[in-house]
Amino acid sequence: MKSVNEGKKLRMERYFYNVEVLHYYLYTSLSAREQNRGLKKILNDLAKGEKGHIAAWRGALLEHGVAEPGNPPLMGLQILFFQVIRNILGVAFVTRLIEKDEARVLEDYIKSLKSVNFSAKEKRVISEIIEDERTHESELADEMKIYEHEVNYVRSVVYGLNDGLVEVLAAVAGLAVIATSPMIVVIGGVIIGVSGTLSMAGGAYLSSKSDVLLGPGDGKTRPKPSKEALYTGVYYLLGALTAVAPFALGLEGFSGIIAAIVLVVIVLALSSGIIAVISSTSIKRRITETIAISIGASLATIALGLIMRVYFGVSI
Repeated sequence: MKSVNEGKKLRMERYFYNVEVLHYYLYTSLSAREQNRGLKKILNDLAKGEKGHIAAWRGALLEHGVAEPGNPPLMGLQILFFQVIRNILGVAFVTRLIEKDEARVLEDYIKSLKSVNFSAKEKRVISEIIEDERTHESELADEMKIYEHEVNYVRSVVYGLNDGLVEVLAAVAGLAVIATSPMIVVIGGVIIGVSGTLSMAGGAYLSSKSDVLLGPGDGKTRPKPSKEALYTGVYYLLGALTAVAPFALGLEGFSGIIAAIVLVVIVLALSSGIIAVISSTSIKRRITETIAISIGASLATIALGLIMRVYFGVSI
């Protein structure tokens, strides 16, 4: 029984060592590119904290006879991924993404105190790491409030894209069943996309303007209504064009519908993952729910199109 616990303990020590190394290099990388002094200092402090955690887990591994652990596998690719995300979606989003991973690791730390037979000394070290993580993450969350407008812009982009994907996919799926030419589907999809773009942009503008007039804050952390409307509208149209793309390439009928669904599902998976990070919800659940709604709406309009074609002889 002792060897089983020792093996589990060793696996957990290696796991915690790897995540602390990854987070250390992530914070160091973000700090090197950050211009805001307050945020740069916090990122540096986080990196220093992670360096201390690394030393603790490295010592534990060496005590167990493990050779110099080194860096975790694929760490370079992970850091590159976060750097790309930071450049595309901004520091606020990538920080939330890291915080989400930190929260998961924090839960693992807490669970390990109950599930692994650590020594009193090891438990004390883990408790100190937990407290350290909570303190620094709270400081980071406070500092990141000034970047809230970045998150709002990303939210506008993704919600606009999602709505365009889901709504226009449902429309073109039903239309493709009764259309005699893929160009009819393209024209219908574009018309729906343009009208939806204007509606979504107008709604986003009015909603954002209401928030500016009624909401708290100094104005610097709120998104500009015109900019939020632009992002929402443009990305709604991009989502619409994504759903229409297979038919624009000449596919028709059910082959076009299947291609459109596959393409939309891929983009929805990415955009839903982004929303999950922003809203601090489960990524897996968010992606599953969004895709289920999209496919469900498409199946409903396909069924409606079939009824119109078979029972009423409608074709265009």
